[in-house]
Amino acid sequence: MNFDLLYELEYLSFPEYILALLAFFALCIFVQLYFYWFPFRRATAKNKPVAANRRPVSVVICATNERSNLEKNLPRFLEQDYPTFEVIVVNDCSTDDTEALLHALKRKYSNLQISAIEPDKKFRHDRKLGMTIGIKAARFDSILFTEADCEPQNNRWLTTMQQAFTDKTEAAIGYCRSKPRAGGVDKIRRADSLYLALFSLNAAKLGKPYRASIKNMGFSQGMFFRNKGFANYHSYANSEETIFLCRNANAENTSVMLHPDSILVSTQRLTFGQWFLQRCQYASLLSMGKRGRKSINVELLSRIFYYLSAATLIAYATLFNSLIMLSGLTLFMLIRLISRVAVYRRAQVRLQERKLFWGLMAYDLYSPLLMLVIAIARPNLHKIKRIK
Repeated sequence: MNFDLLYELEYLSFPEYILALLAFFALCIFVQLYFYWFPFRRATAKNKPVAANRRPVSVVICATNERSNLEKNLPRFLEQDYPTFEVIVVNDCSTDDTEALLHALKRKYSNLQISAIEPDKKFRHDRKLGMTIGIKAARFDSILFTEADCEPQNNRWLTTMQQAFTDKTEAAIGYCRSKPRAGGVDKIRRADSLYLALFSLNAAKLGKPYRASIKNMGFSQGMFFRNKGFANYHSYANSEETIFLCRNANAENTSVMLHPDSILVSTQRLTFGQWFLQRCQYASLLSMGKRGRKSINVELLSRIFYYLSAATLIAYATLFNSLIMLSGLTLFMLIRLISRVAVYRRAQVRLQERKLFWGLMAYDLYSPLLMLVIAIARPNLHKIKRIK
């Protein structure tokens, strides 16, 4: 029998500042567990079965010099197992052989529609113009968006995603994962993307959507024109779909579709610099409103203080040979670790993010530093663009 431990239990006495730090450590643990077992689990919950509908759907793809991606991926969208649909490709000032490829595919697929934007030296535009042209060209009210570098995993993507459109819902949010690649940069990018997706998907399921990826989302033509399209978002480059969703989507008109058949795969290759620029732009979007930013900040700060308080308490317990404190700290840290592993494993399976487990474990440690660097770089975003 360990009499030293019994003696310590009987005469246990810590300084007030250590007791306060213990209470703070416990608070951080409970905040972390709350995120793991409520928002993060809710984010990847399965969709409730809905009655299948077969309403016509338009798919819009904006492409600039994407011949190789279109040659590989476009037929997979055109061959979806669905009765009535069209795929509209907006050829946005391409200088490669995109136009020739599209016309060749048009002769084979009657459900392919082509729109084109010609280069104009006097008029500069971004993706908003291409999306607007695609929406106007759509023959059907329900519109899904994706990009040329994305591919469906089977011919049931359209059947699954269109179930998000009902008589009440006008916006659909799906998920697009990146194809795993070798290297640490890929692990950082994919872990960060999954972490942010857990927040945005949870918010959407709570009726407060604030983010969606143009790679797998949609909204109705009526919703777009009723809210004046992108007329109020001229100052935002390549984030128009996120801004539009944040301003116009709510619990009544938005649905999240998480099903194995609804997930797209992106083969886009990004350097660390390109990804970091995109990440800074996303952080700028979050700073415009309270949706999303508050939850991310609370989780991040609780994690930072968790590690700081744990390190301090472990050092104190080791220095003064406090077995009871070391035992208690170990127990709480083990509970958090098991919870994190269980929830992230679940998220990986539901979102089909393969070969990412250890990347997610490491992300828990280095992400505060990453967020700090992004926070410093974000106000100087225009400088980052110059040195791109």
